[in-house]
Amino acid sequence: MVARTTSNEINPTRSWMDTPPRFPLVRRLSGEMIAAMPWLDKVSQSVKGATEKVFGQPRTPSYKVKDFLAGVWFGHPVHPALVTIPLGAWTSALILNLAWLSDEDAGVAKSADILMWVGNASAVGSAATGIANWVDTDGMEQRTGVLHALLNGSSLVLNVTSGLLSLAGRRRSALALSSTAYALTIYAGFIGGELAYANAIGVNRVAAEGGSDDYVAVIAEEELTPGKLTRVDAAGIPAVLIKDGTKICAIAATCSHLSGPLDEGSYEDGVVYCPWHSSGFRMCDGSVVNSPAVYAQPTFAVRVRDGMVELHRLEHA
Repeated sequence: MVARTTSNEINPTRSWMDTPPRFPLVRRLSGEMIAAMPWLDKVSQSVKGATEKVFGQPRTPSYKVKDFLAGVWFGHPVHPALVTIPLGAWTSALILNLAWLSDEDAGVAKSADILMWVGNASAVGSAATGIANWVDTDGMEQRTGVLHALLNGSSLVLNVTSGLLSLAGRRRSALALSSTAYALTIYAGFIGGELAYANAIGVNRVAAEGGSDDYVAVIAEEELTPGKLTRVDAAGIPAVLIKDGTKICAIAATCSHLSGPLDEGSYEDGVVYCPWHSSGFRMCDGSVVNSPAVYAQPTFAVRVRDGMVELHRLEHA
């Protein structure tokens, strides 16, 4: 008997995110460049391993630092908000340095120097918050994030060197370096935009889920096993139920972080943990207990009528 090879065995299925975009040109060339840089994977694994040692594991005291940097307290990632500080400071410093070329005013030079160092200092905090969001990615998204970080890191090194040259009185050389750094920063921002908008890293994966405003019967109460996570369909929204004592709680079954199936996770002390990255949510109200998720889960009001568990969606937590 001759073995037959299927087309999927010859060309295994890949996600669209694993293939370079075809247009526009800047996206295509950037995607092809990243795809041709497998060495980034080695860098990412080293950085990821070191970062995970610093942050520790979910449900440990050291992980609270990661929760803070990721933005659990903020309600969405801190990184996009924090990066405006170095970007604004570096932009202003560059403009002032260009203005200084015309008359070499000492006051303008001093202002430019102050803004340069504000940008340099705040870039460190921006990097820390970015790493906290990046560490839970994988595949091409992780590789793209490493390139984003390397570009920004190179920009920071150039800007620090530029600041030191300015202090030494070599302002024209400093301007050349800071201009190069600014160009790297702009391209790094483009790569960051690919992560956020094209690959949906850091977005709420359940924001678009709708659902019925009326109660919908989803399962017979007798079919619920106490303490066991159960997946149901609530008018098109996958929901996960838990019966804990006499109380039944329900939240959306799709993790807001990267769409992991919460019903396949674990349940402990009122909290469900995603099987993919261990994001924790309270089953009673959908609030985030620990990162990498930063968005609360959609929740449902629960009632039992005629032996059937009925759900209807609530507004945002």
